[in-house]
Amino acid sequence: MSEVKKVKNESIKESSNGLRGTIAEELNDESSIKFSEDNLQVLKFHGIYQQDDRDKRKALIKEKKERDYSFMIRTKNPGGGNISSDQWNILNGLSDKWANGTLRITTRECFQFHGIGKKNLWNLVNEMNKNLISSYGACGDINRNTVASPLSDIRNDYNYDSQRLAHDIDRATLAKSTGYYQIWVDGEKVTTQENLDKVEEDSLYGKSYLPRKFKIGVGHQLDNSIDVYTQDIGIIPIHKAPNDSIIGFNILVGGGLGSHHRQSQTFPRLADELGMCAEDQVVEVVKTILKIQRDNGCRTNRKRARMKYLLEEWGVKKFRQELESRLGYKLKEYYASAPNEIDDYYGWHPQIQANKYFCGIYVENGRIKDSDDVKLKTGLNEIIKKFKIESRLTATQDVILINIDASDIDEIKKMLSSYNIDTHKNYSPLRKFSLACPALPTCGLAMAEAERYLPKLMTELEILGYGDEKIKIRMSGCPNSCSRPPVSEIGLIGSTLNKYNIYLGGDHLGKRLNRLFLELVDDSKLSLIISKLIEHWKVNRETNEESFGDFYNDQDFEKIKQLVQ
Repeated sequence: MSEVKKVKNESIKESSNGLRGTIAEELNDESSIKFSEDNLQVLKFHGIYQQDDRDKRKALIKEKKERDYSFMIRTKNPGGGNISSDQWNILNGLSDKWANGTLRITTRECFQFHGIGKKNLWNLVNEMNKNLISSYGACGDINRNTVASPLSDIRNDYNYDSQRLAHDIDRATLAKSTGYYQIWVDGEKVTTQENLDKVEEDSLYGKSYLPRKFKIGVGHQLDNSIDVYTQDIGIIPIHKAPNDSIIGFNILVGGGLGSHHRQSQTFPRLADELGMCAEDQVVEVVKTILKIQRDNGCRTNRKRARMKYLLEEWGVKKFRQELESRLGYKLKEYYASAPNEIDDYYGWHPQIQANKYFCGIYVENGRIKDSDDVKLKTGLNEIIKKFKIESRLTATQDVILINIDASDIDEIKKMLSSYNIDTHKNYSPLRKFSLACPALPTCGLAMAEAERYLPKLMTELEILGYGDEKIKIRMSGCPNSCSRPPVSEIGLIGSTLNKYNIYLGGDHLGKRLNRLFLELVDDSKLSLIISKLIEHWKVNRETNEESFGDFYNDQDFEKIKQLVQ
């Protein structure tokens, strides 16, 4: 029987000399503004993607010039923070000095810098690390940034320090190679024969790492803002009356949302309920699940390499048997509990800590920048710097200022007003529930707009009178679905330039996938179609409490198509 050939990425990882490649040499090569294809794959493990300005592509091709290459750097912020005031100030300054002047919050609770030239890459990453900010493991075939329900340790009910657990998981699942630090922190030459002979042994990842990226999230019983069912591993601390003590940690496995248009072998999938473990077992369970995916995930087809396909093939019963065999003990049964709300952390709220408050600030599509009217980037930096405020990033692309002294609230409110920063009150519910990925012009995978187009769509719907509707709309430039549209009530996924597939019927709380409704809809028709859908729901729902997603989950889409076309 002939050996099945692995995809090229596998040989690149295996021969990367512990994720070093020849990155150091190419960094010093001033004759090129880009990296070789092999090094591009290794760079992802360092939190770096090569991109180009797609708005300029056609003109550059016509002029027979090279693409306008730049780089995106993603930080690693387990649990979304805490980001100190000094770190925020550094990140703010780096974005102005070496990137495009903006900071972007991702749906995995970290920052992205865009528009960095190759000659500035080392400077930016080196300066971040000097201030204890890393990008190592933010991308690549590895456990990426572990997200967590953003308020779990400071809320007044069902309190647990999920941020600490996210940090513990991150430390336990970080690749052992020191190549990242040699290249970006020490600046040492790393490809001498001496160093080639010193590649670190990594008992968790081995030389091939994981077949594909891996995502872990620590959720909360009352808050599903991280969409815990979409994670490769979802973890939910379970509190139980009468004293609200934690009785264990529910474990979910096999979630993931990426797919490919018209390729039925790829699909979004919600995680399975696996079982429950004790707090001191969580990290061991997580690492053992990673090893199962390492040993059994598909390495011959990257489209089928995520752990969700292993769960789909094996089933959760077999997966649990394999896990328990490796652990040497059995999990408890999964405790029947599901998040029944999404936290509204906007505005000012007291923390469980005495005389401390947090302030949640809405950031449209996560882009922190100054505009003619709102000086969001400047204002946040000045407020955070003056009051030495810690901050957290959320999976809904917003920022929360935490541990604020009660005595500082009035002055901070005045400063927010002076920069014309509204925490959330002047934004419609419809807009606040929306999410978009960056898409064009920077993302090389984007088929259509997202971040640049969704605000226009929201404005059109607000003008039509639908701003007060609490409907979750998410837009992604491609079916990789970074903004998580498959678990929204209206999912808009780019299919080609200016055209989108529309998905309906997802659960507002992120516990049900939506279904394909219409394909290749021109962007100029989106607001009209959505408005007709909203009107039909409002007139025909059984009760005023029936959500948009629940209503359309029960509808015959063929009949609904006749109403909107």
